[in-house]
Amino acid sequence: MRRPLAWGGLAMWLGVLLGGWCPVPVDALLAGVWFMGALALAGRRWRGAALAWPVGMLLAGAGAVAIQPAPPHLPDRATVQGVAVSASGLLVTARTDAGTLRLQFSGEVPEVGSQFAAWTQPGRPYPQLPGSFPALTADRQVRRWVALNAMPPDPRLERFDLVAHGGLLRAFATGQRGGIEEATAELLRRTGTAHLLAISGLHIGLIAAMGWAAGWLLARPLVFLRTPWPARLAPALTALTAACAYGNLVGWPVSARRAAVMVGLACAGRLLARAVDAWSLLGGAAVAVLGMDPEQAVQPGALMSFGAVAGILWWSPAITRLVPPDTPRWLSRIATSLGASLGATLGTLPVTAWIFQQLSPLTLLTNLLASPLIAGISVPCALLASRLPEPAALLALAVADAAAQVGLALLTILDVPPLSPAVGFPGALALAALLPLRRHPAAAALLALIALCVRPVPVGRLIVTFLSIGQGDAALIEHPDGRRWLVDGGPPSTRTIRYLRRRGIRTLDAVFLSHPHPDHSGGLQAVMEGITVDAFWTPRPPEHDEISYRRLWLAVFRAGATVHTPGDPGADILHPLADWSPRRSSRRVNEQSLVLSVTHGEHRFLFTGDIEEEAEAALAPRVGKATVVKVAHHGSASSSSSALIAAADPDWAVISCGQDNRFRHPRDEVLGRWHGAAIARTDRDGTVEFSSNGTALTVRAWRAGEGWRGLDGRQMMSAPPGDLHSDNQVVEP
Repeated sequence: MRRPLAWGGLAMWLGVLLGGWCPVPVDALLAGVWFMGALALAGRRWRGAALAWPVGMLLAGAGAVAIQPAPPHLPDRATVQGVAVSASGLLVTARTDAGTLRLQFSGEVPEVGSQFAAWTQPGRPYPQLPGSFPALTADRQVRRWVALNAMPPDPRLERFDLVAHGGLLRAFATGQRGGIEEATAELLRRTGTAHLLAISGLHIGLIAAMGWAAGWLLARPLVFLRTPWPARLAPALTALTAACAYGNLVGWPVSARRAAVMVGLACAGRLLARAVDAWSLLGGAAVAVLGMDPEQAVQPGALMSFGAVAGILWWSPAITRLVPPDTPRWLSRIATSLGASLGATLGTLPVTAWIFQQLSPLTLLTNLLASPLIAGISVPCALLASRLPEPAALLALAVADAAAQVGLALLTILDVPPLSPAVGFPGALALAALLPLRRHPAAAALLALIALCVRPVPVGRLIVTFLSIGQGDAALIEHPDGRRWLVDGGPPSTRTIRYLRRRGIRTLDAVFLSHPHPDHSGGLQAVMEGITVDAFWTPRPPEHDEISYRRLWLAVFRAGATVHTPGDPGADILHPLADWSPRRSSRRVNEQSLVLSVTHGEHRFLFTGDIEEEAEAALAPRVGKATVVKVAHHGSASSSSSALIAAADPDWAVISCGQDNRFRHPRDEVLGRWHGAAIARTDRDGTVEFSSNGTALTVRAWRAGEGWRGLDGRQMMSAPPGDLHSDNQVVEP
């Protein structure tokens, strides 16, 4: 078999995914690995034995998952001490006195390799919407934490404060990104060069090349002494030592681990005088990384790191072959750089479109101009500035800052609004299939066009989807004629806008804000800035002290949306009426929530926002029969009055709330009041979808790990008050 390491790495990756999806007993997997290994060694002359190696690695990947220890059982409130092993965003894997734990932090996280003590509580599942990238659930959620081995600041790093871009250069040298200005980070994200902030394989490669050059110079006398083996050994050792030292300095992110393994394998091949195959190096790195940490198979950082290298290996030679042999060297190098940038972009596009949904249209140009300056000059000079003595360090620091200044200036010139490619899992698979199609560019372009440009078409039905957005409200209404309305946007996040983009929805005919509380309005800021909105409905304009609402109001006007208030034509708004105002000023914002009615044939949907007793009393005499009611205020005891429930007499009651939320929503007594209706809850059932052709009504729900499943109203009927049971837990903030 050609490139056994490459095929072995791919097979192990698939094995890890299959092992997580369909667990197999460890003994059976180990037996299979031993059998396949023996078959691969003993049956070299048998053609079928070539399959034994990838099958064995497939079983080894599943076995790596199976032998992972289960998270330790801890009480609801527990203090743990440990060392941060790896970090992905706010999720940190740590070795603690209780065992290995995934800890979810809410702000600053401990540095990789540092010791800390944390006060924790049970982890909460991350709210996921249909089509979203599967997120790992934290074992514990950190309430607060303290560092245990806080070292005094390195005086050598204080010199970075002397230059304009010291925070950026300090991140290159140490991996600490806390000092980077937000404007700089946002510029790099918009221009497609955010990978320069991460300690990527490019940084490790540069450091390894510097180490190789130093070893090569030191070994030159050995060549004259006719000792070739030590002369080859010295550069390999210095390259690997430099790569490992830098990886240890920045905390060994997955890209550093991948690059360090590739450097080690390349050095071993050089010492053994064997041809170095890049695909084999990448496969060996996958085996090493997944063997140490199988969870990396579903981590965005690992997928981006390996995908970028795979894209470069597939597409860069195809671009280089287009350059005529007599092309000037400088032009040939530009073509090679463009090919590498294109390959890296295509290799990371599946993850970019599935998770981040942001791609600069000038990414090839920005990387061509900025990467040599920032990654080629600023990174090595910043590292030298953190290690050399004072005079030389200041010179290196000045060079690094000047290169960063020029690179950022070029990026500022090329800063254009980014594209927003968005796909779900099938689209991500289609984009991944672009990589092997380098010999068929027309087919690759057609496949990309299909994956990125699919749009939903009207199906002649009313579809109402209540999104499982956490502790908040968001619902998408798709009318039979193709109009799309969004009622609230959930708490502050980009989950709602990313869900809409994955669905292919780039235009909303109307957005309804029930009331300006963050759990309803927070997600609308990204919606107004990210897609086209024709109309914006709200109970009232913002007041002077409503800062977040004023920002949303400004975004509405920047988007050019028409603002509507109750009484305007175009929507059936039942509350608040023009002459109505609540008596209790403390509950005014909730009581003034928009109440929207949507009717199709025999079915009527009622969206009640967060109205409470006073508004419900005014609404009850004129609300009428409804098929589905969105329960007001997430099932709070201050809402769901008996008069409103009796007047609406719904078949279904939908409660939108977060799992194990600190407000204990929905309340037991509220569940009892809705005992005549079937109850669907986003914290328990996930995203809930109602579909009506005007007569029949179908209901289904989606939950992470289970997919779509039908809901039977007879099985969802709530119990009478005497038989209530709730599994909610009180969790203090």
